[in-house]
Amino acid sequence: MKKDYIRLTAIITSLILLAFVIIEGLYTYVTATKIMNEKMALAENHALKLSSIARVDNTDNIIHMAYYEFKLQSQYCRNDDIGFYGMIKLDDGKVVESGDFVEVMSVSKDNSNKFDYRYFPVSSDFKRENSFISYFDIDAMCDDNFIFNGKFSYHEQDPKNFSKYNTFEYTIGDNELASIENAVPVSEWQGDNNLHAEYYKMAQTKYEAKLDKQAKKQLAEVRSKIDKGYVFKIYQDAYTFYYVGEVSDEGSMQKKIDSGQIVSYIQYKLGTSYYIKHSCINSSTDNAFLCYVFHPLELAFRSHIFLYIMSLIAFIIIEAFVIVMMRKMYGNQMSYELMRQDLTRSIAHDLKTPLAVTKAYTENWEYIDEEDRHEYAEKLNAEIDNMVSVINNMLNMSKLDSEKDIKLEEVELYSMTSEIYERMKPIINERGLNVKLVTDVLGGKYVAYADPKMIKIAISNFITNAVKYAESRVAIKFLCNEKKITFMVTNDGQCISKKDIKRIWEPFYKVDKARTDRMGSSGMGLAINSSILRLHKAKYKCISSNNETSFWFELKKVK
Repeated sequence: MKKDYIRLTAIITSLILLAFVIIEGLYTYVTATKIMNEKMALAENHALKLSSIARVDNTDNIIHMAYYEFKLQSQYCRNDDIGFYGMIKLDDGKVVESGDFVEVMSVSKDNSNKFDYRYFPVSSDFKRENSFISYFDIDAMCDDNFIFNGKFSYHEQDPKNFSKYNTFEYTIGDNELASIENAVPVSEWQGDNNLHAEYYKMAQTKYEAKLDKQAKKQLAEVRSKIDKGYVFKIYQDAYTFYYVGEVSDEGSMQKKIDSGQIVSYIQYKLGTSYYIKHSCINSSTDNAFLCYVFHPLELAFRSHIFLYIMSLIAFIIIEAFVIVMMRKMYGNQMSYELMRQDLTRSIAHDLKTPLAVTKAYTENWEYIDEEDRHEYAEKLNAEIDNMVSVINNMLNMSKLDSEKDIKLEEVELYSMTSEIYERMKPIINERGLNVKLVTDVLGGKYVAYADPKMIKIAISNFITNAVKYAESRVAIKFLCNEKKITFMVTNDGQCISKKDIKRIWEPFYKVDKARTDRMGSSGMGLAINSSILRLHKAKYKCISSNNETSFWFELKKVK
């Protein structure tokens, strides 16, 4: 039996686990798909700005427009869930690529609103939180686009002492995109104008920096496939051509790139999705690319981590509940089996003696003297009555298994108890007991909702037990409040142990078998009462201490 319960528990827990995996899997799939579509739309929207670069007519303007786009990406288009990498391949083979940079702007003092810009890329050594740089000095060279080969010193207020300024120096290195032949000192370019500087950081967090590196790597992989003739199968959507993997003739692919037919490369995958925007500039050798990369599944987990944790906790609680309930069911089954065995032994024991006596009388009936047969007949009838009583009690127990057998109506409990008390007076007097019937309201009525036949059996059984086991006194009490009526019967005598109190409501269970056998108890009375009171949904209990034992129950009062 234990193996069966273990096997059943394993099956149920496995099914629950499977259900959780399926539900969480579907939820994650739907969530990740939604995120993938949203991020792809966002990437496409950002990448549309590349079209402004495609319309310029000279290299200098291309560089300026490229940094303008990088600046927009850093300021407004940045999303911490999408990696970004921008690259413009110029006709001389040089590459302008995105990264952290400082923009230096020359502003005329004559209010003519003339602006001129120069840039210099910076590495991770450039430590600064704020974008706008108020106080700085530049000792370096510059051409029409870049500042290079020199020093950049900037000053910041000490956060602990506002009257003090700390100075930081950054070395500006060479720049292969710069024109050394046309280079002049920054001071000469500045002239009488004012200089302003602003720092643009492409990645605000380590996670963004990691995504940016992945975007650069993803673009390199796609371009490598294109160079090898791995072409993306074309389909058109709103005048934009998209491609999915397919090997084709390298020459025809190059023609599509040169002519600008190939605009976007897209990968929709829950693991890693990317959007690459391509545009031809001026000539067949000028190409601009923007790459956006993101991980829909990872974003789904990160954005709903609390939900996943709560789901895991719920799964653990449900699994624990199932295991506990299965163990409880197994324990109840074992208890039932033990009780069934005890019940079988008790029935056999209670029927064995009268059957043996009856058999003996019937076997010796022909040898009994005529004058003694009347006495033997009475004894034989008594034994048969005893067996009938046991069987009737068992039949009564079987009838008390369903609420359909109960018929509630208004019952006056005190008068019913008085009748039972009067009927038992001969036994009470024979045993010389002091029995009192006590109420908390003089002449009060104790009307409750109950089945009259069933509740009469319960009260009679309680009083009969109290009289049977009392040493000298019995008290029958009625108490009531606005909602409940309490019936209690108390007798003195030997107490019931805590171990026995837990089992006295079981069929055929006897606290003192020698004593109950001597008094003619079948052990069914309290079991019948328990069934009756459960059908009435009544509270009931046994309390035994200090040489007193009390049985009580509560019923709903009729208002």
